[in-house]
Amino acid sequence: MFVGRESEMRKLNQFYASSKYEMVVVYGRRRVGKTRLLTEFIKGKNAIFYVAEENNDLLNKEKFSRTVLNHFEESINVSFDFWEDVFKYIAKQKQEEKLVIVIDELPYIAFGNPSFMSTLQNIIDHVLIDKNIMLVLCGSSISFMENEIVAHKSPLYGRKTGQMKILPLDYYNAGKFFSMYSPEDKFRAYSVLGGIPHYLLHFRNDLSVDENIIRSFMNNASFLYDEPRNLLHQELRNPAVYNAIVEAIAGGASKMNEIATKIGETPSKTNKYLRSLLELEIVEKKTPVSDKKSKKTIYWISDNLYNFMFRYVYSNRSLIEQDLGEALYYRSVKEDLDNLYGRVFEEVCIQYLIRKNKLLQLEFMVENFGGWWGNNPILKKQEEIDIVGLSKNEGLYCECKYRNEKIGIRVYEKLVERSHLLPKAKRYYYLFSKNGFSDRLIELSKADENVRLFTLSDLYEPME
Repeated sequence: MFVGRESEMRKLNQFYASSKYEMVVVYGRRRVGKTRLLTEFIKGKNAIFYVAEENNDLLNKEKFSRTVLNHFEESINVSFDFWEDVFKYIAKQKQEEKLVIVIDELPYIAFGNPSFMSTLQNIIDHVLIDKNIMLVLCGSSISFMENEIVAHKSPLYGRKTGQMKILPLDYYNAGKFFSMYSPEDKFRAYSVLGGIPHYLLHFRNDLSVDENIIRSFMNNASFLYDEPRNLLHQELRNPAVYNAIVEAIAGGASKMNEIATKIGETPSKTNKYLRSLLELEIVEKKTPVSDKKSKKTIYWISDNLYNFMFRYVYSNRSLIEQDLGEALYYRSVKEDLDNLYGRVFEEVCIQYLIRKNKLLQLEFMVENFGGWWGNNPILKKQEEIDIVGLSKNEGLYCECKYRNEKIGIRVYEKLVERSHLLPKAKRYYYLFSKNGFSDRLIELSKADENVRLFTLSDLYEPME
């Protein structure tokens, strides 16, 4: 199932439509859907698609060569001694249309051959540069792709004509995987799975969210049960410490000292491990939207699946291993999920606002979105605002409530009070609610065009 990615597909086709050589770098975390995107992109096109393997250089060169020869339907037994020879062979072939060459999981070739990037530079400069070829270099190691291909020190610096970082699907496109679900159930599914297509495919449309959670998470035989731990083990040395950090953050520790205390390590050592988790985009660092250099940093698990698994599953492995997963879910986990949903609801509301901002459907073009927290000098206490959107002279202030009761006028009044801590010449107020608003607040919004109300169902309405 292939959904979303309209923007990414449009950009790839723009590169394809040019009449000159193009080199596009495509990267993103594992399972995010890079290979599927590129597979869909090359459909109906003159294309060579090679997925590198964790083999030595000789085997990767031979397998790439066979892929190339099969594409050109070469019947004779041709062998190539060097990578340059393969690309020279490609360049000599008569092409009636643009040729797309995709090398997926490029880091595996580079790890097996440390000089490959310099070799590829030479190939581009002397073999491909004047050909009607689109070379796509793709990889899942974000640090490698950014440091060894995109960065200034890379041998390929200046050779790329474009780059695309593939991100997880947002809540709206993730919801397209569940055509049979209500908006609330789409949201609940996204809250535990996130926007990784490979994970979304493991929920069945014909089962309820509860049934899917039990089947996919509370079951030690399921694919998703060990997925987060396996990926951490694959990507990182000393996975036990990383597991402890993720579990600490999932359990509520958000500041450096809190995390370090929870796992029994020094802050300096914890910081070192956190940097690796930040590179993998499992954890993200947040600061108040108005002060990006603030020392009020908190750490947050950006991947919903990791957050759910480390919060509810891995801390209860002994029960699940005894086949008590279903009982655990109904007796303990389900009653706490509103706390999880409340956290994700804020993120979904930001994604909704970003969608509207891209379509110029907000009152002004927002430059920065994020949460805000800080000191109230008048009341002498800490305050926070769920979402703030800022430009030079305008501010958008938002409150998000995922609870069964309707939002009343007092929530709006508190939001107005807190907005004065980030004063702007023009202020707008958005309130998001799972289950609607009081009659009084609805009447106020009708009378004041600067106040807008949104329910969970509204977030799933098409915008275009």
